[in-house]
Amino acid sequence: MDPFESYLQYQKEVAESKLKIINRFQKGIKPKLKRTSKIEIAKNVLNIAGRPLHVSEIIQLAKRDFEVEMDRDSIVSAILKKVKAGKSFIRTSPNTFALKEDDSNERGSHDK
Repeated sequence: MDPFESYLQYQKEVAESKLKIINRFQKGIKPKLKRTSKIEIAKNVLNIAGRPLHVSEIIQLAKRDFEVEMDRDSIVSAILKKVKAGKSFIRTSPNTFALKEDDSNERGSHDK
């Protein structure tokens, strides 16, 4: 296959892929997103905030930014388990949490 034929084949495949995506959106079929745990969402909220947040703020931001409803008692319980295990979170005051330094720095280094 000569270079021009290869180029045409490439352009054809790109166009077909675009058409499939357009058709999916026209039919209202949204691509499935990877499921994210609520503890990961809490980590993301804290990472974005860059400061300690009260659990009510975490819940509010998770709803606003990630469209996820969180049960107050279950998210506090899950975060406290991580705090007690020394993983990911620290408690800065009652019902207020932050990411451990190594976790927030690690996340920042992955983003660069």
